[in-house]
Amino acid sequence: MNTPAAERTSSDPYPAETVLEQAFADGARADLMGAASTAARTVRAAALTALLRGVRRPGAAAGWDGAPALRLRGARVVGRLDLTGGGVAPEILRIRFEDCEFDEPLVCADALLPGLALTRCRLPAVHADRIRVQGPLELRGCTIPGGVRLERVRAETDVVLTGSTLGPGADGRALAAEGMVVAGALDLAGTAASGVVFLAGIRVVGPVRLDDAAVRAPGGDALVLDRSVLGDRLLARRLVVDGALRMFNADVAGSVQLTGARLTHPDGIALGASGATVRGAVWCTAPFTAAGEVRLTGAELRTRLDLSGARIGHPGGLTALALDRLSASDVSLHGLTVTRGTVSAAGIHVRDTLDLRVDRADELNLDQGAVGVLLDGPAHWPARAGLAGLSYRALHPVLPAAERLSWLTRDPSAEATAQPYEQLAQHYTALGRPLDARKVRYAAQRRHRAALSGPIRWWEGVLQVTVGYGFRPWRALGWLAALVVLGTVVFGSVPPTALEPEKAPRFQAAAYTLDLLLPLVNLGQETAFQPAGATQWFGYALVGIGWVLASAVGLGLGRSLSGS
Repeated sequence: MNTPAAERTSSDPYPAETVLEQAFADGARADLMGAASTAARTVRAAALTALLRGVRRPGAAAGWDGAPALRLRGARVVGRLDLTGGGVAPEILRIRFEDCEFDEPLVCADALLPGLALTRCRLPAVHADRIRVQGPLELRGCTIPGGVRLERVRAETDVVLTGSTLGPGADGRALAAEGMVVAGALDLAGTAASGVVFLAGIRVVGPVRLDDAAVRAPGGDALVLDRSVLGDRLLARRLVVDGALRMFNADVAGSVQLTGARLTHPDGIALGASGATVRGAVWCTAPFTAAGEVRLTGAELRTRLDLSGARIGHPGGLTALALDRLSASDVSLHGLTVTRGTVSAAGIHVRDTLDLRVDRADELNLDQGAVGVLLDGPAHWPARAGLAGLSYRALHPVLPAAERLSWLTRDPSAEATAQPYEQLAQHYTALGRPLDARKVRYAAQRRHRAALSGPIRWWEGVLQVTVGYGFRPWRALGWLAALVVLGTVVFGSVPPTALEPEKAPRFQAAAYTLDLLLPLVNLGQETAFQPAGATQWFGYALVGIGWVLASAVGLGLGRSLSGS
């Protein structure tokens, strides 16, 4: 029985090359895994280059016209395999290495390749900047301690690095692929990179997969997708990043899935997506964790941002979650735990529901935000809240005014003394709860007075005591009744003297007191009698109090009616 060329071995110098040449001519795999020694599986890089460039064409003298493919398994490649420039002969259909070991980097910058696949290979580095690949570009399960360079590559199908282990190149980048264009998918699932994975400005038509990958570049940028344009989803479930994950100004046509990811950059931004546009949902759900800032400032999310059950914190105590000016249809922070740092969502725009049922957060800033339905609850309110300028269509759950007022008092800023209260009052009015609305407006006036000083503060105090700023007008009747009783007792004990005894009506102490207290009201008593001594000064005081009380009632009722 003849041994297939793919399985043959030889004792000649570089016997593996003889096996390789025949397998190449047949389009078969040259399998050297069973070779008896290292020498028996050694292939010179120059021999590979000659085959791929068409310098050596096995079988040409016999009229060979097959479709060659280089498929090599278990070889030890010595020397530098360099395909820089022109690339390979156009008739070659594929290039595949399996379980091979290279002692020098693979270099093919600026080459045109039919496809390149390395599976479970070990090589110092790959330098393939600006290549054009007509078939898949695959580095599956490879170990490449000097990193991979794929800058400005144009791949007409997929680029796959699943399960590979990459070390840093001279520039600290384990994968340098800035400006790469991929017509298919980019698959880095399960890849372990000890160095920066730099994917800034890439354009990928299919999905980008980073599930179960690990990128470690502590203290700086680790995974960079700035300005990337992704025509499908970004799948990064259970991704581990030691350093910053950046996707500033990225454009993603599908969803971004970071469920279960672990991001660590305690000195700065753990996840940065400011200015990004995502047409699908962004999922950062449990067990997602981030040590460092999660920043989505100014991002435009066409659907949902979900951080349900996530655990984040900034070890430096700075902003842990920045959603300032973020736009989304829904945002869920239900069950989010903020171990340290603040949550800032100033100017956030949420078209439907903002779920703020955060398990723990010391401070939450919603200044100038606009929300459809705000979903929260007393158990989830932070110790400090920025609410100035926040607008919403509805609050859920619907709580009594007293509880919601406790929510508003968590904003210590002076700017919060008007608009948040009026917004809450309008909310209760829309629900058909006018008494709650009046309680809110009364509380707003009390807080407003606390920020005043001088005569204005004194006058506001008068309004509060006399008529409750117009929202409690019954107080004025109580004051009036108390003063009438006091006046009746005083003037009943020491009656004033009649100015014209023969014409004066019968003196009535209660009527006389009312005549003094009520401006523009004439009961015929004040003009007919004149008190003397201390009662005269008491009468003057009643006249002044009457004017103050009348002014307070008028101004307070005006406020009440204008704000009802």
